[in-house]
Amino acid sequence: MVKRQTTKLGNQIIVRMDDKTKEAFMDKAKTEGKTASELIMGWIRSYLAEESQGTPDLAKMQVDLETLKQQVAVLQNEYLGKLAA
Repeated sequence: MVKRQTTKLGNQIIVRMDDKTKEAFMDKAKTEGKTASELIMGWIRSYLAEESQGTPDLAKMQVDLETLKQQVAVLQNEYLGKLAA
């Protein structure tokens, strides 16, 4: 049998919210087969991963976008040429 390693967690973050919001959140989590802790820890890990990636390179994104536009234009011309034939 394989044992899962677990880390005993002792620290807490307390979030205050109204009862209606809490009940809706807990109900939705339960419907999805998840716990509130699983969801919140997932969000926290995702948030931390976003921070560690730093700022996106907008210049590179612009070049990539222009390249994609050119590729789409080529494919569109090929498609229209075949359609007209």
